[in-house]
Amino acid sequence: MYKKRNVMQRAIGVDVGATKIASAIVTRDGVVQATRQTATRVEQGADMVIRRIADEINALMQQDGGEISGIGVGVPGLVNPEAGIVIDAANMRWQNIALREPLVALLDANLSVYVENDVRGAARGEFLFGAARGVNDFVLLTIGSGLGTAAMVNGQIIHGAYFFASEAGHFVIDPQGRACTCGLRGCAETVVSGRGLIANAREFLQRNYPSVLAPDALTTTAILDAARANDSAALAALEKMGECLGIVMASASAWLNPARIIIGGGLGNAAFDLLYAPARESYSQRVLRGSQANVEILRSQVESSAVGAAALAFR
Repeated sequence: MYKKRNVMQRAIGVDVGATKIASAIVTRDGVVQATRQTATRVEQGADMVIRRIADEINALMQQDGGEISGIGVGVPGLVNPEAGIVIDAANMRWQNIALREPLVALLDANLSVYVENDVRGAARGEFLFGAARGVNDFVLLTIGSGLGTAAMVNGQIIHGAYFFASEAGHFVIDPQGRACTCGLRGCAETVVSGRGLIANAREFLQRNYPSVLAPDALTTTAILDAARANDSAALAALEKMGECLGIVMASASAWLNPARIIIGGGLGNAAFDLLYAPARESYSQRVLRGSQANVEILRSQVESSAVGAAALAFR
């Protein structure tokens, strides 16, 4: 006999990036049932991007035919989730863009839409489906083209008074360090990111560390491959990255006392085994022994950014 699906068991998650929009139907236990992807085309303006997001959601609902409980949308940058407004998303050239209300108006079904910063969405995904299950206090650090951060305290994702909480990627480690895209110098993500790793490797090549790496053809993949073959410059580049990652972890730990620190993002997952030891050592040198004794440092377990976005709709 046909059994009607529980409407509270499935949601659609949409991860909006500067280059692509990834969407998925996700069950309450994190199982992906259907996916779609399309180009963002930010150059066409916010209205067209919002319409494209709605088209992807509508197509998923039509393709699947089942009941959906809500929609979660993760967006890079500064987001006011209460108002559903993207305050500033620099890589999309968005400022004060109302996202939730126009998106709701374009949907084929009357569904609740939750808009959030993409890394905070990923943190909720880890809480429901991944490495943060079973704890109410944790920090998520995502390493990719930049360094994204989010934190949960007492079971609630923190935002701060003006939605700037957990902007550890732009926590200045070295005021005399590399110029950052934000206008400051020595931000954590100038070292802990894809471009930071490449800059690290170039620095050690210039200091004549033995290496098979070509200075004019550096990629994160090449650096990781070389490091796993015991390449001196590659290992030094990752050690520097791990040391700075440990500083960020220590700062988060001192303020928030998390049970777990989770490392994610494309590069964070790919390099976890190489970063763990230098990051842990750097962290342990900067935090009270009692507060670090039971802290677990884990690799992210939620692979799809759209899954994290879907988690926003599960209340």
